[in-house]
Amino acid sequence: MCYCGPMAISRRSVAVILSVDGSTLDSRAVAGVPVGRPVRAEFAHGERAACVAVTLEHDCDTEQLGHALRTWASTRGWSVTVAPLKGGD
Repeated sequence: MCYCGPMAISRRSVAVILSVDGSTLDSRAVAGVPVGRPVRAEFAHGERAACVAVTLEHDCDTEQLGHALRTWASTRGWSVTVAPLKGGD
């Protein structure tokens, strides 16, 4: 499990979260990510689908981050993919 304390941040990754007929995907939802700290989010919404690209600062490796985010997102009906930012992992 990742720990995200104020001094622990050492990496940055982008998580793309997709919702198709799932729970509402908005800034409040993104603020509730279980690991890392959101520093930027860009949203796109359609009739039945929404997605957000979130830049996260975190202390764990990208694989651990992805696992934690996928577990969190799956309970909301979302899917997630994570990629490290160059020089961020």
